[in-house]
Formats: sequence, structure tokens, C-alpha cells
Amino acid sequence: MSVFSSGPNDFNAKKDLFRARPKPYSIERRFLLMQAGSAGLALLLISTVLFWNQYFHDQLGTSLEQLSATLALETQIQAGHETTEHAFWEGYYSKQVGPIHEFEERSHAFDQLLDRFMAFPFPEADWAEINELQRLEVKFQEVTARLMSGGRDAEADDSQLKTINPLSSAIEASLHRLDEAQIHHLATLNSQRNLFSTGLTLLLIMFAAFTVWTSIWFRRAHKNHLWSHLEDLHRMVSDVRAGNLNVTAEIPRSVELGSLVATFLEMAGKVREARDLLEEKVLQRTVQLEQAQAELLQAAKLASLGQLVSGVAHEINNPLTCILGFSEVLLGRAGGDAAAQDPLRTIRDEAMRLRNLVANLTTFARRTPARTERMDLRQVLIRLTDLRDYQLQANNISLHVGCPPDAVWMNGNADQLMQVLLNLVLNAEQAVKGCRERGDIWIACGDDGQAAWFTVRDNGSGMTPEVRDHIFDPFFTTRPTGQGTGLGLSISYGIIQQHGGTIAVESAVGHGTTIKTRIPLAAKELVAQPPDDSRSATPRTDGDVKHALVIDDEQGILEMVSDALERVKCRATLVLGSAGVEAAIAQEQFDLVICDLKMPGQNGFEVYRMIREMRPALAERFILMTGNLADAEKYTMELAAVSLLPKPFTLAQLRETVEGLLQKDAVAKGPDGAALRSE
Repeated sequence: MSVFSSGPNDFNAKKDLFRARPKPYSIERRFLLMQAGSAGLALLLISTVLFWNQYFHDQLGTSLEQLSATLALETQIQAGHETTEHAFWEGYYSKQVGPIHEFEERSHAFDQLLDRFMAFPFPEADWAEINELQRLEVKFQEVTARLMSGGRDAEADDSQLKTINPLSSAIEASLHRLDEAQIHHLATLNSQRNLFSTGLTLLLIMFAAFTVWTSIWFRRAHKNHLWSHLEDLHRMVSDVRAGNLNVTAEIPRSVELGSLVATFLEMAGKVREARDLLEEKVLQRTVQLEQAQAELLQAAKLASLGQLVSGVAHEINNPLTCILGFSEVLLGRAGGDAAAQDPLRTIRDEAMRLRNLVANLTTFARRTPARTERMDLRQVLIRLTDLRDYQLQANNISLHVGCPPDAVWMNGNADQLMQVLLNLVLNAEQAVKGCRERGDIWIACGDDGQAAWFTVRDNGSGMTPEVRDHIFDPFFTTRPTGQGTGLGLSISYGIIQQHGGTIAVESAVGHGTTIKTRIPLAAKELVAQPPDDSRSATPRTDGDVKHALVIDDEQGILEMVSDALERVKCRATLVLGSAGVEAAIAQEQFDLVICDLKMPGQNGFEVYRMIREMRPALAERFILMTGNLADAEKYTMELAAVSLLPKPFTLAQLRETVEGLLQKDAVAKGPDGAALRSE
């Protein structure tokens, strides 16, 4: 019967009907009965074949063993007769004791062999010939024994000698007849074997026919009671999978498949009811997953970029430390000479800018939050205008700045946001120069009560959707080879994420590009601005001259630190690398140690551990320089009491760190004011 999935009530009634049917309708019981009958017949045939096979094997084996033994004895009898006859003739004609004695031994051995031969269980049909053979052999033994005995009559001997050859011929003829009898027995066994083989073949043919019949029987039973209904079920499943939930099927009479098909039709009806709701939820979830996947992909790309940046930043910080330090040293020596100070101040400011960029890259690589403070977003736009306005005008591009009259307070890192804004303006400049001789760039900032924002807009060439989707990917660039690294916007994306903000792009080919960034607002209350970290160090004039041990693998950094320490009344002993540290500590007394962390041979931490063992008091006045804070994080617990001085550092930072340690030294002085020295 055919059933349409119309409703759950009809299905419940049909399922109750299936459950009420008696067990013979069960597919399981039918197939169990069929399998039991087939197995019984198969066991009967196999048992019959095995029985006849064992029976024939036993009969044939016994007959073959008896035939083999018979042939062996006949062969021995024939060989023994020939040996005895040969010994007789040799002894008879030689008349010597040796040959006569040998004849007697062979004759005795042949008698024993003949006794064994007569005791063998021959077939009944062979006994007449065997008795004849025994008679002939006994007569042969009597004649030869009489001839070999003493007191011979010549005529009698001649008469006896004439009977020996006929006796030997008769014996050979008897043995030949026995051989023919054994061949006849072998032919009989072969006939029996052929008969058994034919019977076994017939049994095997019957078993094969039974197997084929059983297979056909099972195939028809499977098709009628199982496969046809499963094919209908498969068809319904395919229809449902293709989206067609209006399926029909014939309900089987069996308990198992009947309830299964009915339940499936019921399920199809319920699925049809829930399909619309499910599709709506799937669409919503798909949108969410696509957004999450895009964010995860971007984070993975930035993480791979961070691994590259971490190694490069450390190599930049060492030469940058020399540039920044010596520029401040020269600024201190220039006095009031404006012609000398202006270039030096520019070098120092640009070095500070590069230091901030490297610090941003390191922070980005370590994926740690940016160091933020309350700041006015307008100041970032003003700094950018001072930096890029002249160059943009030289390139026939007008920069338009829009800032609100009131401050836009937010928590952020001014140098990082300056880097973001600079990257966006540089990309806008490239887009404008690529499509027109004169162009415009608009930058603006403000707040909407919930977040601070700034935008960069240009009237350049715009972007295709494909390019727009990849502009924040590391190393993605549309510029010619050698004119761009593809890192600027990727770093900018990471900086805005660290500030808890978002960055969005609107662009169309021929209509320019607008990039808008949003960052959370800060509380609207004024706070004191932090002191300028880039001020030049001034010489200390109070106190005694201190003795500092400076260790680094860069000669330029050693000379810069030595020059800077002289301005704070510190005498420096310079050690290039870690090889000479132990000797220097053993020869002289020091008030403090300034050591680089990453060096060939012993690193800064190992040097600190050595000094702590040799001069525990000196280890308390230990300054550790590092170009990558991530290297120091491996020794966080043991270096908790050590002062860290990140490279590149200004003279003011070096002075504050040194003075901080010397102030601890002053607190530790005795009442007489004697300075504490490492002992």
C-alpha cells in the first residue's frame, strides 16, 4: 500500500498496527528459519563426503601397504634364491670348504626368509601359488643339500644336477605369476579409487547445486522481503536529501521495515515543518561564521608577521641606541650654537620616531596591549600636518584638515596612532599620484558620543572589491616591485585592534577611498601630561665619582654609554663581550654594572648570576640592557630585582636609571657617609 506523509496521527495508528502483528511477519524469524535449514542440509552433505572420504582412505591405505609389503617380500625371495643358487654352483665345483660353508649359510638364511614369506597374510586367491612356490623351494634346497653332502655317486649326481635348472625355472615362473597377481590387485585398487572419485565428484556436484539453489533462494527472499523495500527507502532518502519532503512509499508487511518506513514518513512531515525555520537560522549563523573566519584569518596573518618583526626589531635597536645617544651627547656639547643644534635635534627627533616605530613593531610582534594614556586625538592630526603638508604640496596634493573646536579625549598611544595615520596618508598620496596631476586628501577627527573617530579620504583611483578585501593582509601591495613592502596597513590594523577599535574601508574604482577608524572615548577630565622623555641629560655636580662596569658586544654602545656616564660623574670600565667580565670584577671595585642581555658566549643573565655569586652586593646594582623585552621575559622570576633599560634609550632614561640605583646606594650608606662598595 502507498502512504503519503500527511500527518502524525495517521502514522501513530499505522505504527500501532505494525506492533500488533504476530511474529511470523518478522524478517528476522524468516531468515533465521531459512539459515537453519540451509545450514542443516549443508552439514549433512559435508558429513557424508567426509565419512566416505575417510572410509576409502583407510581401505585404500591398508591395501596399498599390504601390496607394497608383498612386492618387497617377493623381491627378497627372488634375490635370496638367486644368491643361494650361485653359492651352490661355486661350492659344488670348487670342492673347497669356504664356498661350501658360504652355501650352507645362505641356504639357512633363505630358509628363514621363506618362513617369513609363508607367515605373511596374503589374499586367499594367492595361497595356491604361494604353496607351489614353497614346494619348489623346499625341493631345490633338498637337492642342493644332497649334492653338497659327502659320499657322491657320479651317476646320481648327474641325475640330480639335471633337475636344478628346471627347478629354478619353475621357481622364477611361480614368482612371475605372483607378480602378475599383485599387478591385478593394484588394478583392482585403481578401479575402486576411480569409483570413489566418481562418487565424491557427484557429491560435490550436489553440494554445488545446493549452494547455487540456496543462493537463488536467499536472493529472491532478500529481494521480496528486504531489498525492494530498502530501495524504496533509499529513493525516499534521496528525495528528502534533494529537498523534496513530499514522499510516498509502500508500507512493508514485516514488523521491522513497516515501522521503519512509517517512522521515516512521519519524520519527513516534521522536517518539512521545521525546514523554513532552520533555513533562517542557518543564514544567520552563516553570516556570523563568515565574520569570525575573516577575523581569524587576519589574526593568523598578523601572527606570522609578528614572528618576522620580533627578530628584525632587535637588530635595529643596537645601532639606533648609538645614533640616539650620540646625538644627545653632541646636543649637550653644542651649547647655544643654533646652526649645530638644529641638525642634531632633527637627528635625535627622527631617531626617537624610529625608536617608537620599532617599539610599536615589537609590541605588535609580542601581541601585548599598547601602552596608552589619555590624549587628545586632534594633536595627532596636527603632528601629521606638520610632518607631511610641505611634501604633499610639493607633489601637487592639497591636504585638508578638519578638527572640532573641543578636545577629542581618548585612551591611546600617540606614536602608534601617528603611525597609523601616516600609513593611511601615504597610501592616499600614492593613489592620487597614480591617476591625476593634482589631487586632494582630507583628514578629520571627532567623536559621536560613544567613540572617537578619524578619517582619511582621497580622490584617487579607488579600489576594486578584490583589492579592498586584502589591503590589510601582510605583504599585500599593489605598488610596483621595490616601492612597497605591504606591511603598513597590516601593522595599522593590528594597532587599531590593540586600542580596542575598528577600521572600515569604503572605495570604488574612479571614486576614491575613505578609511574610517573608531576608538573608544576616554573620561573627559584633564590629567597632567607626562614629562618629555627625550630631554638631554645634564651633568651631575654633587657626590663622589662612581665606578661603573659596562658590558656589551657593540663597541659603539660602549663608547656612547661611557660618554653619557661621564656627565653623571661616573667613571666607566668598558668590556667588549662577556669574556673579560670575571677578570675585571676580580681586579677592580665597582659601584654598579650595566650589561647587555643578548651577547655571544655568556648572555646578560649568566653574567648577572656570576656577579651574584662573586659580589652579592654589586648584583643589587645591576642594570640590564635589552633590544627586545621578549628575551627578558624568559628570566622574569630571577630578574625581578634587576633594573631593565630597553634599547634604544635616551640619556635621560640612562641617567634616571643610574641615579635610581645610586640613591639606593645612598640609603644603604653608614652614619659616616661612606659610600658602599662591592667587597
